[in-house]
Amino acid sequence: MAYLTETYVRRRAQGRANRKGMSVRSALKVESRLDRTRYDIFLSQTIKDEELVLGVYAILTEDLSLTVFCDWIEAPETDRANVTPENARYIREKMKLSETLLFLDSESADQSKWMCWELGWFDAAKGRVGVLPVVLSASTPYRGREFLGLYPLVSYEEIRGFTVSRPPRTILETYNRTESMPFSQWRRAAAGTLQP
Repeated sequence: MAYLTETYVRRRAQGRANRKGMSVRSALKVESRLDRTRYDIFLSQTIKDEELVLGVYAILTEDLSLTVFCDWIEAPETDRANVTPENARYIREKMKLSETLLFLDSESADQSKWMCWELGWFDAAKGRVGVLPVVLSASTPYRGREFLGLYPLVSYEEIRGFTVSRPPRTILETYNRTESMPFSQWRRAAAGTLQP
């Protein structure tokens, strides 16, 4: 399986920011202030990965034409470091409006106060979760984490684009996945709109 690499994702972020004539941080602040009634993807991520997040956001919105909710793109004025019931309610309402959750797994993800909560809430409420690893380089193996092995992995190859591994039936199958499907097919299957 091939995964998105930090170099590729950072290049996409910088390209998007350059087209707007601004820094990555400024591009994130003006990116997507539309308050939608529905999102294809809820992007679970950490602010520590701002450049990676803008790159993944660009890939999902530009290449796949998806609507993506990312809290600090949509609501940059909210202090995510301050975990409050109001912030949690806001995030929960946005998750209710989203079809699927992509967990952006990076080296910084395990330090996030929000990501595990988002994953748990979304899994219990909707069950439509995928893990999107971003690795340092193409030769860097994905480290994974035990609980993330419950969910399908989203991989990326230039020719095939995004693909999603089939969800494992047992924990033993987690690291021996060989079957996959195109990302668009997985999204339709997860949303219950894929016809047999």
